[in-house]
Amino acid sequence: MTLIPGKIRPTTETSAVNPLILDNKKAIETGVYINAEHKLTDKLTAQYGLRYSGFTRLGGQAMVDYENEQPVVYNSVLGIYERGTEVGETNYEKGDAIAKFGNLEPRASLAYVLNDDSSLKVGFSRAAQYIHLLSNTSSATPLDVWAPSGQFIKPQLSNQYALGYFRNFKDKSYSMEVEVYFKNTDNRIDYIDGSDLIGQNTIETEILTGESRAYGLELLLRKNEGDFTGWIAYTLSKSEQRTPGGNAGGLGINDGNWYNTPYDRTHDVSISGAYKLNDKLSFGANLVFQTGRPITYPNGQYEYEGFSVASYAARNSDRLPAYHRLDLSVNFKPNFKPERRFKGEWVLGIYNAYHRKNAASISFGQNLETGANEATRTAIFGIVPSITYNFKF
Repeated sequence: MTLIPGKIRPTTETSAVNPLILDNKKAIETGVYINAEHKLTDKLTAQYGLRYSGFTRLGGQAMVDYENEQPVVYNSVLGIYERGTEVGETNYEKGDAIAKFGNLEPRASLAYVLNDDSSLKVGFSRAAQYIHLLSNTSSATPLDVWAPSGQFIKPQLSNQYALGYFRNFKDKSYSMEVEVYFKNTDNRIDYIDGSDLIGQNTIETEILTGESRAYGLELLLRKNEGDFTGWIAYTLSKSEQRTPGGNAGGLGINDGNWYNTPYDRTHDVSISGAYKLNDKLSFGANLVFQTGRPITYPNGQYEYEGFSVASYAARNSDRLPAYHRLDLSVNFKPNFKPERRFKGEWVLGIYNAYHRKNAASISFGQNLETGANEATRTAIFGIVPSITYNFKF
């Protein structure tokens, strides 16, 4: 695989921006997997498997060497994290390996049939992830940076545990699924306060490594038969991480305390329905509600040499407004004949039917004319109509 971070290019000849082409990052990921299923009794079935994954970060570029192998260090005088001291660089040829990793990923599950209409399931899985995602949640269009595991970034290793219950009702016309889960992850990275992620060739100088955990309950109620079908899904969950200073020193991000990940949504509700009027015409609707994603807001400001400087609250301690929207659709099959080889249908859709301006971000600034502080909400999508023709033969 090849990761292409991109390049920086000035838009005008008088721009103060210097052109820069970021280093491409190459790697090889391999894996082999075996799986088995055993019916232990008439009611108990076991599934288990083992996967071995390997990852090699390849050369073809020069890597910066840091004093004490610390790309990030804590400045106790200023109370901030800074770039480590560079002591040289090591040049890796294309055939060289910068770093190698290998992990065993076992997984197992047990399913127990209580009766003809209900069952229980318990499962465990371990996974390794070699590509890391850094997301700056404060920007209007979130900047996502993908970084491969390597000399200073270890693979993420996660363990997930789940327990579920399934039941049918009224001759399988209705069904219900309930599941609780817990997941913990090691080697989770996050950016330090004041980091510069744009055009960064040495991303290791902008991050610290910690751990994360996620847990919650998922509920799904489904109507499976009849002219009207649909489902209601609800998730109650928590996703948080902790990033201590480690070898870099200091307390770490958010003073080493647990804080919300950018993906934490306490409540997530989806209601979907479809009504079949006849063989040619059907209608659909989908309603979505989600708790607003975590974000860090400023909680004060101070003056320094005539400039207004904001201070910020704890990492991801605030939230955007709740997200919700309604989608509608109409499916029309003009020439419905089951025996025909060629089948086509028209789909008329309305995304976000009531034109909800969900906040993608909220930025804070100072009005240049009045000097007053202002908050500006940025929304990306409003109502979006669409028309589609699908066919198969």
